[in-house]
Amino acid sequence: MKPNKNPVKALFHASRRVAANIWLNAFHRATTQIGVTGSYGKTSTTHALYHIIKRHMRIVMTDLNLDTIYNVPITALKLRGERVLLLELGIDQRNEMSFHLEIARPNISIITGIAPVHADEEHLGSLENIIIEKRKLIETLDESGIAVLNFDNAHVRAMVPFTRGRVVSYGSTPDCDYHMTDVHLTTSGSSFQAVTPTDAFPISTPLLGTHNCVNLMGAIATAIQLGVPVETIQQAAASLKPLGGRLNIEPGPLGTTLINDALRANPASTKAGLAFLSELTSSGKKIAVVGEMGELGDVAVEEHTSVGQFAAECDLSLLITVGDLTRHTAQAAQDSGMAEKNVFAAKNVHEAAALLKTHAGEGDLVYLKGSLMRHMERIPMLLNGEIIACNVVFCPFYHQCSACEYRTTGYQNR
Repeated sequence: MKPNKNPVKALFHASRRVAANIWLNAFHRATTQIGVTGSYGKTSTTHALYHIIKRHMRIVMTDLNLDTIYNVPITALKLRGERVLLLELGIDQRNEMSFHLEIARPNISIITGIAPVHADEEHLGSLENIIIEKRKLIETLDESGIAVLNFDNAHVRAMVPFTRGRVVSYGSTPDCDYHMTDVHLTTSGSSFQAVTPTDAFPISTPLLGTHNCVNLMGAIATAIQLGVPVETIQQAAASLKPLGGRLNIEPGPLGTTLINDALRANPASTKAGLAFLSELTSSGKKIAVVGEMGELGDVAVEEHTSVGQFAAECDLSLLITVGDLTRHTAQAAQDSGMAEKNVFAAKNVHEAAALLKTHAGEGDLVYLKGSLMRHMERIPMLLNGEIIACNVVFCPFYHQCSACEYRTTGYQNR
């Protein structure tokens, strides 16, 4: 964690943390605290869980767009007798989870998956450090606590011995306490049977993709621990909407249908998105446009290569990669059997847009993926005739390009 260099702001934030700790743990002891972490899936799981619980009891949730360091105390101070406090606990630095747990003391801890995200030296440094840091969320549970773990992820499954809490597993296979069967995926939503230790019931949801069904199963497993009725869960699932940039179906350029999954990218989510595209039935071409995945550290080449190998196993018409790191993706796809004529390695978003203009058309599906700071949203903007002078592969800004002052002049010309 970076120290605040402004002494006045540092004092303010420290005081707010003290106040939040007292307010939460002295005056709201009866409030059930739920902590959610993971390298992927945590925001979608938190979002789904909030919309399920709020139909049954009063709940306060962290702001999905605010840094967790500030989010935890701010959210705790919003409590006014609510029964549940739902905290998404993102981390990208060593000991950051310990910092969150100075205030948050979860009764239920959810770990959605582990991947080498923030594994570079500027952040957590390695996959092992990621595991150690995120595992703290279940290590702090006592015997009355509940650890809700995604058993589809081997790293999460291996955490079982590290908690004193009761383990509740979820995933896509029958060895999980809560799992799904009969999954049916379309571009308008998903349906499946939710299987629990005592029951099975149908779920229909506008959420897209098998991985989002798994996220929803994590939310269902947690909600059942809180006594939320099945009927309430089914109603909430049916009303869920995908979060922006997380596997949204949108009208695309050139008469295509755009599957926009470009808000975040890591190896697990990228493969999940490619699998979703592969599983869809389409009369047109299925085109994947894949940008770089950031903050992977020493395993960056290996993970970009693994995405290419996975893409070769999918039912894709074309694979277009964007950026130097994804050249390993394109090469691996060819080496793994994907026809050379169907794989293109673009240097930047302008080259990728030009390739799409040549190869995409009416009725095609275009899957768009890449880490936030690669700003893959520039590709459909270019194809829609907007002026995009910026051509950098990596950009330091978090905001969308439509709101950027360098959109028409180019950030590289700064």
